[in-house]
Amino acid sequence: MRQVCYLLLCVILSCQLPLLFTSCTQDAYEKGDGKNSAMVAEMGIGFTASDKRVTSFVTDDGILFSVSNPFFSSLMPKADTTYRAVFYYIKDGEKAVVKGLNQVVVVSPRQMKDIKTDPVRFESAWVGKSKQYLNLSLYLMQGYTDDEEAVHKIGFRRDSLYQNTDGTKTLHLTLYHDQAGMPEYYSQRVYVSAPLQSYDVDSIWLDVNTYNGLVEKRIKI
Repeated sequence: MRQVCYLLLCVILSCQLPLLFTSCTQDAYEKGDGKNSAMVAEMGIGFTASDKRVTSFVTDDGILFSVSNPFFSSLMPKADTTYRAVFYYIKDGEKAVVKGLNQVVVVSPRQMKDIKTDPVRFESAWVGKSKQYLNLSLYLMQGYTDDEEAVHKIGFRRDSLYQNTDGTKTLHLTLYHDQAGMPEYYSQRVYVSAPLQSYDVDSIWLDVNTYNGLVEKRIKI
């Protein structure tokens, strides 16, 4: 049986995790020229085989790809396990040639008495066609420090579940973020996903504290 790796509250590493094989910057696949001009970047679930190689993944649009170049990754270290990531790939018929990975932090919403809402730089929030995850793209302020406890902590507080007058349901979430003493010298992009499988809702109301004030997002599912 495959294991699914979820964490209730995850500590973000203070250094950028390297991509697999190549440095897949936005320039590499937005210019429309060069050997990686056909590259696609999508969130999804990767599957490791018994030998720990990543052999397939399914995108948030529900498309399953076999990997033409099965590979090992420190982001997906266990055998027979599923992991969430951003996949940088080139389509090869019904298969995909994976060029790189980015970590996606998966944190399940939970009730909290105390909450930290240290500011972040908010880029976007969305729910994919599969309706399985709420996804966020954020920038966290980073810096160099000898303090091993100075690491970001990120999560979601489950505030309430609303029954709307039209019969639909809305899940209200607040982004939990603890800067935890990390210096704020430069920004680093972080991808975060909240599983929605256990919630029968039609929309998400998300509150995010940013350096420019509170951002409230309403997302239909």
